[in-house]
Amino acid sequence: YDIFRGGMGAEKIGWIEKKLIAMTDTFDVYMEGEGGFGVTGLFKPKPAYQISGDFIDRNFVFRDQEDRTVAKVQMDGLIQFDAWNHYQVQVAPGMDVFMVLACCCAIDEEFDEEHAEAKKKREGGD
Repeated sequence: YDIFRGGMGAEKIGWIEKKLIAMTDTFDVYMEGEGGFGVTGLFKPKPAYQISGDFIDRNFVFRDQEDRTVAKVQMDGLIQFDAWNHYQVQVAPGMDVFMVLACCCAIDEEFDEEHAEAKKKREGGD
């Protein structure tokens, strides 16, 4: 998922990728202009942030390159509907709040899509 800031002339500020090889679900966040070239293989820049935790229960943390926790996200269990979710987000001073919220939306969408596909397979759909 690409992350953009701005209105109609939005500027791409980075992108988020789900790690394909990891012991648990993990996402890497890359920032535009942080070195490397291309978006695949050895030429990608080092991730600016790594997001890990319990994505099924939507309880995860953002860690920077020095392994410091810079944001925490958890689903608020009190108010939940099929059409939307309610989250509590804590962001460290100096951390880009917009980027954290954009990543939360991308992760929520990723797991909603995975759950929809799994449900379709269970019900005998393609």
